[in-house]
Amino acid sequence: MPFERIARCFRDVLDAISLIETWVEDSGGADQAISQDVKTRSAIERQLISEAAIRLDELDPTAAPRLAPTVDWAGIRGIGNFIRHKYDDLDTSILVDVVRNRLTGFRNACAHAIETLDAA
Repeated sequence: MPFERIARCFRDVLDAISLIETWVEDSGGADQAISQDVKTRSAIERQLISEAAIRLDELDPTAAPRLAPTVDWAGIRGIGNFIRHKYDDLDTSILVDVVRNRLTGFRNACAHAIETLDAA
């Protein structure tokens, strides 16, 4: 199994989450970042398009669910598709919920996955 490539994907996710958290903080919170600042919302959406999750699945479909079982990996891969193709139907409250309530758990799960891979 290509452990280094899988770990790189998890690190890419962590990098994206860090960017999102920085932009949200700089904007004064999730509501402001997503509802009132078009550039920041676009940047956040870009980072939520989780190509890293897609690459993880392509490298080894069992790796992400095994290493980070608390994450809805199909949902992570799917939100990118939704943002790309149905952006005009995207409810702002969904993005706010993801940023406000789901990034921390996602970050923690990915960090744990990296620790597990590094220990192997």
